[in-house]
Amino acid sequence: MSAPRTHVIGAGLIGASIGIGLSAEGWSVTIEDADEEAEALARSIGAGRALDGGAPDLVIVAVPPSFAADVVVSSLDRFPGAVVTDVASVKAPIAAAADASGHGERYVGSHPMAGREISGGMAAQGDLFKARPWVVCANGASASAVETVTRLAHALQCDVVRMEAGAHDAAVARVSHAPQVAASAVAAALGPLEADDVALAGQGLRDVTRIAASDPGMWADIARLNRSALVATIDHIIADLEDIRDADDVGEAVTDLIERGRVEVARIPGKHGGAKRDWTPVTVVVPDAPGQLLRLLGDAAAVGVNVEDITIEHSPRQPVGLTTLHVLPARAGELAQALAANDWEIAAP
Repeated sequence: MSAPRTHVIGAGLIGASIGIGLSAEGWSVTIEDADEEAEALARSIGAGRALDGGAPDLVIVAVPPSFAADVVVSSLDRFPGAVVTDVASVKAPIAAAADASGHGERYVGSHPMAGREISGGMAAQGDLFKARPWVVCANGASASAVETVTRLAHALQCDVVRMEAGAHDAAVARVSHAPQVAASAVAAALGPLEADDVALAGQGLRDVTRIAASDPGMWADIARLNRSALVATIDHIIADLEDIRDADDVGEAVTDLIERGRVEVARIPGKHGGAKRDWTPVTVVVPDAPGQLLRLLGDAAAVGVNVEDITIEHSPRQPVGLTTLHVLPARAGELAQALAANDWEIAAP
Protein backbone atom coordinates (compact mmCIF):
# COMPACT_ATOMS: atom_id res chain seq x y z
CA MET A 1 0.00 0.00 0.00
CA SER A 2 1.46 3.36 -1.03
CA ALA A 3 1.95 6.03 1.59
CA PRO A 4 -0.78 8.69 1.74
CA ARG A 5 -0.02 12.02 0.10
CA THR A 6 0.53 14.18 3.15
CA HIS A 7 0.18 17.90 3.69
CA VAL A 8 1.56 19.58 6.83
CA ILE A 9 0.08 22.89 7.99
CA GLY A 10 2.55 24.60 10.29
CA ALA A 11 6.30 24.66 9.77
CA GLY A 12 7.52 25.02 13.34
CA LEU A 13 9.52 22.46 15.30
CA ILE A 14 6.89 19.70 15.24
CA GLY A 15 5.52 20.27 11.74
CA ALA A 16 8.95 20.55 10.13
CA SER A 17 10.23 17.53 12.07
CA ILE A 18 7.27 15.47 10.85
CA GLY A 19 7.91 16.62 7.29
CA ILE A 20 11.59 15.72 7.44
CA GLY A 21 10.88 12.35 9.02
CA LEU A 22 8.18 11.35 6.54
CA SER A 23 10.18 12.57 3.56
CA ALA A 24 13.09 10.41 4.70
CA GLU A 25 10.71 7.45 4.69
CA GLY A 26 9.75 8.11 1.07
CA TRP A 27 6.39 9.78 1.72
CA SER A 28 5.18 12.54 -0.59
CA VAL A 29 5.01 15.58 1.70
CA THR A 30 3.94 19.18 1.14
CA ILE A 31 4.07 21.89 3.78
CA GLU A 32 2.68 25.37 4.34
CA ASP A 33 2.82 28.05 7.00
CA ALA A 34 1.19 31.44 7.46
CA ASP A 35 4.73 32.78 7.94
CA GLU A 36 6.34 32.77 4.48
CA GLU A 37 9.86 32.74 5.90
CA ALA A 38 9.09 29.73 8.10
CA GLU A 39 7.57 27.95 5.11
CA ALA A 40 10.60 28.69 2.94
CA LEU A 41 12.93 27.46 5.66
CA ALA A 42 10.98 24.23 6.05
CA ARG A 43 11.22 23.52 2.34
CA SER A 44 14.94 24.29 2.32
CA ILE A 45 15.63 21.72 5.06
CA GLY A 46 13.66 18.95 3.36
CA ALA A 47 10.40 19.14 5.34
CA GLY A 48 8.19 19.19 2.23
CA ARG A 49 7.39 20.87 -1.08
CA ALA A 50 4.87 23.53 -1.98
CA LEU A 51 1.30 22.27 -2.26
CA ASP A 52 0.55 21.65 -5.92
CA GLY A 53 -2.71 20.79 -7.63
CA GLY A 54 -2.95 17.31 -6.16
CA ALA A 55 -5.28 16.85 -3.20
CA PRO A 56 -3.69 15.30 -0.09
CA ASP A 57 -4.92 12.09 1.50
CA LEU A 58 -3.75 13.16 4.97
CA VAL A 59 -3.52 16.63 6.50
CA ILE A 60 -1.46 17.18 9.65
CA VAL A 61 -2.27 20.37 11.55
CA ALA A 62 0.82 21.48 13.48
CA VAL A 63 -0.08 25.03 14.49
CA PRO A 64 -0.05 26.59 17.98
CA PRO A 65 -2.68 25.00 20.25
CA SER A 66 -4.92 28.08 20.36
CA PHE A 67 -5.37 27.92 16.56
CA ALA A 68 -5.56 24.15 16.19
CA ALA A 69 -9.34 23.73 16.41
CA ASP A 70 -10.04 26.43 13.79
CA VAL A 71 -7.40 25.07 11.41
CA VAL A 72 -8.66 21.50 11.83
CA VAL A 73 -12.22 22.58 10.97
CA SER A 74 -11.10 24.69 8.00
CA SER A 75 -8.94 21.79 6.75
CA LEU A 76 -11.88 19.39 6.91
CA ASP A 77 -13.76 21.81 4.62
CA ARG A 78 -10.77 22.66 2.41
CA PHE A 79 -9.75 19.04 1.76
CA PRO A 80 -13.01 17.05 1.62
CA GLY A 81 -11.28 13.79 0.69
CA ALA A 82 -8.59 13.91 3.33
CA VAL A 83 -8.17 12.52 6.82
CA VAL A 84 -7.23 15.36 9.16
CA THR A 85 -5.19 15.03 12.32
CA ASP A 86 -3.43 17.49 14.60
CA VAL A 87 -0.54 17.33 17.04
CA ALA A 88 -1.74 19.67 19.78
CA SER A 89 -1.17 18.51 23.34
CA VAL A 90 -4.83 19.04 24.30
CA LYS A 91 -7.37 16.91 22.47
CA ALA A 92 -10.94 17.22 23.81
CA PRO A 93 -11.69 20.81 22.65
CA ILE A 94 -10.39 20.07 19.15
CA ALA A 95 -12.38 16.84 18.93
CA ALA A 96 -15.53 18.73 19.95
CA ALA A 97 -14.95 21.33 17.23
CA ALA A 98 -14.38 18.63 14.60
CA ASP A 99 -17.58 16.82 15.61
CA ALA A 100 -19.53 20.08 15.48
CA SER A 101 -18.32 20.66 11.93
CA GLY A 102 -20.17 17.56 10.76
CA HIS A 103 -16.99 15.91 9.49
CA GLY A 104 -15.87 14.16 12.66
CA GLU A 105 -15.54 10.82 10.87
CA ARG A 106 -12.45 12.20 9.06
CA TYR A 107 -10.79 13.71 12.13
CA VAL A 108 -8.40 11.74 14.34
CA GLY A 109 -6.74 13.48 17.25
CA SER A 110 -3.10 12.68 17.84
CA HIS A 111 -0.29 13.84 20.09
CA PRO A 112 3.37 12.94 19.66
CA MET A 113 4.97 13.01 23.12
CA ALA A 114 8.16 14.65 21.96
CA GLY A 115 9.63 18.11 21.77
CA ARG A 116 12.57 20.31 22.62
CA GLU A 117 13.13 23.34 24.84
CA ILE A 118 13.76 25.38 21.68
CA SER A 119 11.18 26.00 18.97
CA GLY A 120 11.02 26.82 15.27
CA GLY A 121 11.91 25.02 12.07
CA MET A 122 15.64 25.53 12.63
CA ALA A 123 15.39 23.13 15.58
CA ALA A 124 13.59 20.44 13.54
CA GLN A 125 14.88 16.87 13.61
CA GLY A 126 13.59 14.01 11.48
CA ASP A 127 14.15 11.52 14.30
CA LEU A 128 12.49 13.69 16.97
CA PHE A 129 9.68 11.17 17.48
CA LYS A 130 11.62 7.93 17.25
CA ALA A 131 10.71 5.50 20.05
CA ARG A 132 8.42 8.11 21.65
CA PRO A 133 4.74 7.58 22.45
CA TRP A 134 2.30 8.91 19.85
CA VAL A 135 -1.23 9.11 21.24
CA VAL A 136 -4.08 8.41 18.82
CA CYS A 137 -7.58 9.52 19.87
CA ALA A 138 -10.14 7.97 17.55
CA ASN A 139 -13.08 10.05 18.79
CA GLY A 140 -15.85 9.42 16.22
CA ALA A 141 -13.50 8.75 13.31
CA SER A 142 -13.88 5.92 10.84
CA ALA A 143 -11.67 2.86 11.14
CA SER A 144 -9.87 3.78 7.91
CA ALA A 145 -9.12 7.29 9.19
CA VAL A 146 -7.69 5.87 12.41
CA GLU A 147 -5.56 3.45 10.40
CA THR A 148 -4.16 6.30 8.28
CA VAL A 149 -3.03 8.25 11.34
CA THR A 150 -1.64 5.08 12.90
CA ARG A 151 0.46 4.56 9.75
CA LEU A 152 1.78 8.09 10.19
CA ALA A 153 2.96 7.34 13.72
CA HIS A 154 4.49 4.02 12.72
CA ALA A 155 6.35 5.66 9.80
CA LEU A 156 8.02 7.95 12.34
CA GLN A 157 8.89 4.87 14.45
CA CYS A 158 6.65 5.83 17.35
CA ASP A 159 4.98 3.71 20.00
CA VAL A 160 1.25 4.12 19.30
CA VAL A 161 -0.98 4.60 22.36
CA ARG A 162 -4.75 4.69 21.87
CA MET A 163 -6.74 6.86 24.29
CA GLU A 164 -10.03 8.71 24.59
CA ALA A 165 -9.56 12.47 24.23
CA GLY A 166 -10.71 13.40 27.74
CA ALA A 167 -8.57 10.72 29.35
CA HIS A 168 -5.60 11.96 27.35
CA ASP A 169 -6.08 15.53 28.58
CA ALA A 170 -6.32 14.43 32.22
CA ALA A 171 -3.20 12.30 31.87
CA VAL A 172 -1.01 14.92 30.17
CA ALA A 173 -1.97 17.46 32.81
CA ARG A 174 -0.20 15.17 35.31
CA VAL A 175 2.73 13.92 33.22
CA SER A 176 3.49 17.03 31.13
CA HIS A 177 1.60 20.25 31.82
CA ALA A 178 1.86 20.44 35.62
CA PRO A 179 5.55 19.37 35.57
CA GLN A 180 6.24 22.36 33.30
CA VAL A 181 4.52 24.70 35.76
CA ALA A 182 6.30 23.13 38.74
CA ALA A 183 9.72 23.28 37.06
CA SER A 184 9.20 26.92 36.19
CA ALA A 185 8.09 27.69 39.76
CA VAL A 186 11.26 26.12 41.15
CA ALA A 187 13.37 28.10 38.67
CA ALA A 188 11.52 31.34 39.44
CA ALA A 189 12.26 30.80 43.15
CA LEU A 190 15.95 31.41 42.34
CA GLY A 191 15.12 35.09 41.72
CA PRO A 192 16.23 36.43 45.14
CA LEU A 193 19.65 34.71 44.90
CA GLU A 194 22.88 36.37 43.88
CA ALA A 195 25.05 34.86 41.13
CA ASP A 196 27.41 33.27 43.67
CA ASP A 197 24.43 31.62 45.36
CA VAL A 198 23.13 30.17 42.10
CA ALA A 199 26.63 28.84 41.39
CA LEU A 200 26.05 26.36 44.23
CA ALA A 201 23.46 24.57 42.07
CA GLY A 202 24.02 20.87 41.56
CA GLN A 203 22.65 18.32 39.15
CA GLY A 204 19.42 17.98 41.13
CA LEU A 205 18.41 21.57 40.40
CA ARG A 206 19.42 21.18 36.75
CA ASP A 207 17.30 18.04 36.44
CA VAL A 208 14.26 19.66 38.05
CA THR A 209 14.46 22.90 36.05
CA ARG A 210 15.59 21.66 32.62
CA ILE A 211 12.21 22.30 30.99
CA ALA A 212 11.91 25.75 32.59
CA ALA A 213 13.60 27.10 29.44
CA SER A 214 10.48 26.30 27.38
CA ASP A 215 8.58 28.79 25.21
CA PRO A 216 6.02 30.59 27.45
CA GLY A 217 3.66 31.47 24.61
CA MET A 218 2.97 27.86 23.68
CA TRP A 219 2.41 26.91 27.31
CA ALA A 220 -0.04 29.76 27.79
CA ASP A 221 -2.18 28.26 25.02
CA ILE A 222 -1.95 24.78 26.53
CA ALA A 223 -2.91 26.04 29.99
CA ARG A 224 -5.98 27.82 28.64
CA LEU A 225 -7.17 24.77 26.69
CA ASN A 226 -6.55 22.27 29.50
CA ARG A 227 -7.34 24.54 32.44
CA SER A 228 -9.62 22.16 34.33
CA ALA A 229 -7.25 19.19 34.37
CA LEU A 230 -4.22 21.42 34.99
CA VAL A 231 -5.83 23.18 37.96
CA ALA A 232 -6.89 19.84 39.45
CA THR A 233 -3.29 18.62 39.28
CA ILE A 234 -1.89 21.86 40.71
CA ASP A 235 -4.40 21.61 43.57
CA HIS A 236 -3.04 18.13 44.29
CA ILE A 237 0.55 19.41 44.36
CA ILE A 238 -0.35 22.46 46.48
CA ALA A 239 -2.13 20.24 49.02
CA ASP A 240 1.02 18.16 49.45
CA LEU A 241 3.16 21.27 49.87
CA GLU A 242 0.72 22.78 52.35
CA ASP A 243 0.87 19.57 54.39
CA ILE A 244 4.63 20.08 54.68
CA ARG A 245 4.33 23.79 55.47
CA ASP A 246 1.73 23.23 58.19
CA ALA A 247 3.11 20.00 59.70
CA ASP A 248 4.09 19.89 63.38
CA ASP A 249 6.97 17.63 62.34
CA VAL A 250 8.19 18.91 58.99
CA GLY A 251 10.74 16.11 58.73
CA GLU A 252 8.04 13.46 59.02
CA ALA A 253 5.90 15.26 56.42
CA VAL A 254 8.82 15.51 53.98
CA THR A 255 9.63 11.83 54.55
CA ASP A 256 6.04 10.87 53.75
CA LEU A 257 6.01 12.91 50.54
CA ILE A 258 9.36 11.57 49.38
CA GLU A 259 8.31 7.98 50.10
CA ARG A 260 5.11 8.41 48.09
CA GLY A 261 7.12 10.05 45.33
CA ARG A 262 9.55 7.14 45.26
CA VAL A 263 6.66 4.73 44.75
CA GLU A 264 5.27 6.73 41.85
CA VAL A 265 8.57 7.55 40.13
CA ALA A 266 9.27 3.81 39.99
CA ARG A 267 6.23 3.52 37.71
CA ILE A 268 7.72 5.83 35.07
CA PRO A 269 8.89 3.60 32.19
CA GLY A 270 12.60 2.97 32.00
CA LYS A 271 14.88 1.88 29.17
CA HIS A 272 13.03 0.66 26.03
CA GLY A 273 9.74 1.37 27.83
CA GLY A 274 10.27 -1.46 30.28
CA ALA A 275 10.22 -1.44 34.05
CA LYS A 276 12.63 1.01 35.62
CA ARG A 277 15.76 -0.63 37.02
CA ASP A 278 18.22 0.53 39.63
CA TRP A 279 21.58 1.30 38.05
CA THR A 280 24.75 1.93 40.00
CA PRO A 281 26.47 5.25 39.30
CA VAL A 282 30.19 5.48 38.59
CA THR A 283 31.19 9.15 38.63
CA VAL A 284 34.35 10.26 36.87
CA VAL A 285 36.15 13.62 36.90
CA VAL A 286 36.51 14.52 33.21
CA PRO A 287 38.64 17.41 31.91
CA ASP A 288 36.54 19.89 29.93
CA ALA A 289 38.50 19.40 26.70
CA PRO A 290 37.73 17.99 23.25
CA GLY A 291 37.74 14.20 23.00
CA GLN A 292 37.75 13.45 26.72
CA LEU A 293 34.15 12.24 26.93
CA LEU A 294 34.68 10.05 23.87
CA ARG A 295 37.82 8.59 25.46
CA LEU A 296 35.90 7.83 28.66
CA LEU A 297 33.13 6.02 26.81
CA GLY A 298 35.71 4.14 24.77
CA ASP A 299 37.45 2.94 27.91
CA ALA A 300 34.12 1.80 29.34
CA ALA A 301 33.35 -0.08 26.13
CA ALA A 302 36.77 -1.73 26.22
CA VAL A 303 35.81 -3.34 29.54
CA GLY A 304 32.60 -4.63 27.96
CA VAL A 305 30.36 -2.63 30.29
CA ASN A 306 27.17 -1.23 28.79
CA VAL A 307 26.40 2.33 29.87
CA GLU A 308 22.66 2.40 30.55
CA ASP A 309 22.46 6.17 31.13
CA ILE A 310 24.81 9.13 31.46
CA THR A 311 24.65 12.48 33.24
CA ILE A 312 27.12 15.35 33.06
CA GLU A 313 27.57 18.07 35.67
CA HIS A 314 29.93 20.91 34.84
CA SER A 315 31.93 22.70 37.51
CA PRO A 316 31.28 26.46 37.34
CA ARG A 317 34.75 27.30 38.65
CA GLN A 318 37.06 24.60 37.31
CA PRO A 319 37.79 23.28 33.79
CA VAL A 320 36.39 19.84 34.64
CA GLY A 321 33.05 18.13 34.81
CA LEU A 322 31.57 15.19 36.68
CA THR A 323 30.36 12.52 34.28
CA THR A 324 28.27 9.79 35.83
CA LEU A 325 27.97 6.47 34.01
CA HIS A 326 24.98 4.43 35.17
CA VAL A 327 25.64 0.69 34.83
CA LEU A 328 24.42 -2.66 36.09
CA PRO A 329 25.28 -3.01 39.79
CA ALA A 330 27.29 -6.19 39.18
CA ARG A 331 29.64 -4.34 36.77
CA ALA A 332 30.14 -1.07 38.65
CA GLY A 333 33.17 -2.14 40.70
CA GLU A 334 34.89 -3.66 37.67
CA LEU A 335 34.30 -0.50 35.64
CA ALA A 336 35.61 1.80 38.37
CA GLN A 337 38.79 -0.26 38.72
CA ALA A 338 39.39 -0.35 34.97
CA LEU A 339 38.86 3.39 34.58
CA ALA A 340 41.18 4.14 37.50
CA ALA A 341 43.83 1.93 35.86
CA ASN A 342 43.48 4.14 32.76
CA ASP A 343 44.27 7.23 34.85
CA TRP A 344 40.68 8.43 35.28
CA GLU A 345 39.90 10.07 38.61
CA ILE A 346 36.90 8.37 40.19
CA ALA A 347 34.84 10.76 42.30
CA ALA A 348 33.72 9.73 45.76
CA PRO A 349 30.27 8.12 45.72
